[in-house]
Amino acid sequence: MSRFGKKMLTVIVLMLLGVLLGMQLAGSNFQVGNIPEVPAAESEPAVPVQQEEKETPIVPVQTPSQVLGAEQNKAPVDVLADKTAGLLQNLSHNGIKWVVSLFSGVAE
Repeated sequence: MSRFGKKMLTVIVLMLLGVLLGMQLAGSNFQVGNIPEVPAAESEPAVPVQQEEKETPIVPVQTPSQVLGAEQNKAPVDVLADKTAGLLQNLSHNGIKWVVSLFSGVAE
């Protein structure tokens, strides 16, 4: 194998390892979920209203993964497969856009 071929093979293997590492990190439980918007505080009324004492409801303790919205019922293999499918779909969509942009200048 020529020197150039060895370098190309090395670059391809390193890129593949980088993609696999990125997918592994993306598949971990470190997920950023959508944070619900908190409505803005309303201005206080001009006339004071007597407030009744209310009991504060007891909130169950949640683990960090439950707070972040991690899916507890799916196997890690299924989650990784879903993320891989999404990644491949995005890559193919962007690839199609790129090929169309290459030939858009020819049609003009």
